[in-house]
Amino acid sequence: MVVNFEFLSMEPMNNVITCLHYKVDKVVFFGYEQMVREMREITGDFLISHCGVSETEFIVLPEGDFSKIRDGIRAAMNQENVQGNELYFDITGGDSLILVAFGQISREYGTSMHLFDVVKDQLIEFNEQSPHLMSRDVEKKEKKLNLDLMIEMRGGKINYRLQKRIKQENDPEFRKDSDAMFDVAKAEWEVWNPFSEFLRTKLTTDHNLNVFCKTDRLKKELASFSSKLNRISQFDEIVDALAERGILLDVLRNEAIYRFRFKSRAIKDCIWESGSILEMNVYGREKLISDDCRVGVHLDWGYGMHEGSWEDVLNEIDVLTLKGNIMTFISCKTGRMDSHQTLHALYELDTVSKRFGGEYSRKVLVSAQPLNSSNLARAAEMGIEIRSE
Repeated sequence: MVVNFEFLSMEPMNNVITCLHYKVDKVVFFGYEQMVREMREITGDFLISHCGVSETEFIVLPEGDFSKIRDGIRAAMNQENVQGNELYFDITGGDSLILVAFGQISREYGTSMHLFDVVKDQLIEFNEQSPHLMSRDVEKKEKKLNLDLMIEMRGGKINYRLQKRIKQENDPEFRKDSDAMFDVAKAEWEVWNPFSEFLRTKLTTDHNLNVFCKTDRLKKELASFSSKLNRISQFDEIVDALAERGILLDVLRNEAIYRFRFKSRAIKDCIWESGSILEMNVYGREKLISDDCRVGVHLDWGYGMHEGSWEDVLNEIDVLTLKGNIMTFISCKTGRMDSHQTLHALYELDTVSKRFGGEYSRKVLVSAQPLNSSNLARAAEMGIEIRSE
């Protein structure tokens, strides 16, 4: 039996990375009391359900007492050793005192010690003189993770029931149309959100996706609607651009009537929800370079972990990607934000990323409008990449 001894980490990836790549029968975790209490169920379930591990054991060690820590590790090791098992020490993400104890006991027993570079997805072995090496003596395997498993590893789940219909749209024709809509929106970022809101709130769409309005009424509604979109000439410009690309059909306007038809319900929904066009564009590009990519993702805790201030956090991310072992959380903003709104967007992204992504995740804010220097500096402090559209 192959037994891997590990220090239990609050970062879930550190606890499972070895077992994703090598056939391990049993994992023995050492950790402090609170850590074991919080991580035991999530970690044990994931290793057994998805990594082929047959058994897990969690041993609580006293904090700050090196001799008792060392004795606890040695006792657990002796118990496995007398059964003739192959023993390995995994120091990925380990605590300093336990790492020192691992090192001492590893030298005493000639046991192989290693860690995994999670970012590079690479095993690093230390005592190459050991008669047993993980990379040489243990069967290799490759368990590929997707976003569902990455979130499950952290005690959460992706809630597909809350995902909007257009965010599930995989029709190639719609993808082509969304790119065309993005080109129009990008040229009209200053008025795109007001245009979207106006269509949604001021104009009636029938069951055949037709929009019909008297021209005089349209002019009056626009005049009082928004400081950014208040003239029919601005409205005409966007309608014409969408019509040229086949997004709006049967356009007819004169002094009496103003009429057009949305090409599809998905297009109508995408235009109505102003931010969707940027999200869909970012999603389309990220999908080409990611192992897994989702748009409009709703995240929920499992394991009854709704506690404290977390309950007030909006667990939604515009685009979520996975490349190797690294998740990227992407927030998309089309409207112009003041400093307070920008800070709120940064903190929201940072919070959701920490909650569901952990220490190896990346954070990106894609903004259609420029951010001021103080907000850019704050984003840099928080490790958030800013991309401009």
